[in-house]
Formats: sequence, C-alpha cells, structure tokens
Amino acid sequence: MIEDGATLATWQFDGSPTLLAPGAELPCIRLAPHRSAYLDYEGPVSGGRGTVTRVAAGTCVFLSATTHWAFTLHSPALSGRFELRHLAGSAWVLTISAAI
Repeated sequence: MIEDGATLATWQFDGSPTLLAPGAELPCIRLAPHRSAYLDYEGPVSGGRGTVTRVAAGTCVFLSATTHWAFTLHSPALSGRFELRHLAGSAWVLTISAAI
C-alpha cells in the first residue's frame, strides 16, 4: 500500500518485495484503493480472504504515478528506487532499479 492522496494505492504480491534483487521483477496484482486506516493495519481480512502483513513502513517519494509508477522508498526493511509497471488488466510488475 502506498499513500496516494486520501486513499491507499494497493498491490498484492506472491512473494516479498524485500527479497527482490536489483533488476529482478516481481509480478503483482493491483487491487482497489483502500481506506487510509489500513496503512497501519496487520491481521486477518474479513470474509476469510487472507491476511495483511506490513513489509515496510517509511517515506515514499513519487517520481511519477500513472500506468507506470516510479518512486523512491526509504525504510529500514526496504529502500531503493522502484518501478511498478502496468501490464494488462490488473496485472503489474515491480522492479527495483537501485538500492539506496
């Protein structure tokens, strides 16, 4: 989840972004925007739909945010320059271009 105005832009990953090597790709699915209350939430999702686990918390600086999101993230668990690229439908891919 990335704070995007009044809502949270949200993606679901099959693996952990913290394990992503520079240049590698991690497929993800764009979900509907979430309420900002979920920015700090960890735990079960209603209806038995899974769980939410916080991977990183920190400062995100957008370089662009359209169908191609570029941003830097600074946190103890995950820092670097990242790109989220829209492929088709709800399919996206995350790459880290440089660790910071």
